[in-house]
Amino acid sequence: MPKSEPSVSKSFKRYMFEFLILCFVVGAVFVFQQRNMLPSDGSVKLPNSQFVTLSGRTLTLLADDKPTLVYIFAPWCSICRISINNLDSLHPDKVNVVRIGVDFQYTEELRQFVDEVGVKGEILLGNDQTIRDFKVAAYPSIYILRPDGSVVGRSVGYTSSLGLKLRTAFE
Repeated sequence: MPKSEPSVSKSFKRYMFEFLILCFVVGAVFVFQQRNMLPSDGSVKLPNSQFVTLSGRTLTLLADDKPTLVYIFAPWCSICRISINNLDSLHPDKVNVVRIGVDFQYTEELRQFVDEVGVKGEILLGNDQTIRDFKVAAYPSIYILRPDGSVVGRSVGYTSSLGLKLRTAFE
């Protein structure tokens, strides 16, 4: 007797099960990557520190009237190279976007990165203290801060334009 094809219902259930397993694995990877980052429950408040920019200006970290998305990157990071321009999709009236370059020896490395990638906006110069303050273990590290400096969001690695918009939409 010939073997009958599985029913559509069984195939659908199998694909849904596999999809749920995939979601679980991806979620577990995200949780693992974020395990050493600052907590995002609002319990940690960062001060409104001043940073020198690549162009020599001095800027503060936080905005008074909107959330701040902090994008911490290294000029040698390949994921940063393909994701940093996704920040341009965020509306500046709704989100203060701050790009902090760290883990470089010379500012020329940052200038070259900015020129090659076509980064828009200011680049703040971070240092080893910045890495410690934000508990950066991988690049890019992204934090969302309320105007009072409390950490309410975090992620590490590539984030799409849509992902950035969704992360900041509810703050």
